[in-house]
Amino acid sequence: MSSARLTTGRVLFVVIALCVFALDRLTKNLVRANVPFGTEVPVIDHVVGITNVHNSGAAFGFVPAGAALYLTAAIVVSIGLAIYVARNPGDLRTDAILGLIMGGTVGNGFDRIVYGTVTDFVNFHFWPVFNVADSAISLGVVALLAGYVLRKPDAA
Repeated sequence: MSSARLTTGRVLFVVIALCVFALDRLTKNLVRANVPFGTEVPVIDHVVGITNVHNSGAAFGFVPAGAALYLTAAIVVSIGLAIYVARNPGDLRTDAILGLIMGGTVGNGFDRIVYGTVTDFVNFHFWPVFNVADSAISLGVVALLAGYVLRKPDAA
């Protein structure tokens, strides 16, 4: 096991997680303060709108029951990511991607603890309503999967 010394990757992990969390909080607070619950402010005709909805389910409103389960999962994932990054040397790309996932997980977890639901607001009308945290988690997971699929095998 490697020591948990400060590395560029670990700093990047924390900085990206904090930036995602801050952007998520800022956008959700703006929506909560300026868009009445259940209403929409059109942004681009009938294609994109800012809609204030509260989601007790998973990302993008999937599986709406089980809020306590999702909060527990967010806590477990956050702790797991922190331990993983502290114990593994990682590389900059992986640590940055894990920072996206951590920031999004903590952002939605914060909402669940403080409000009991997650505020979603980006509405493309052909996709479930989502938020910055959902986007960061989704981008991070897709980037991790793409990295595994596209990784070249080590020369033996």
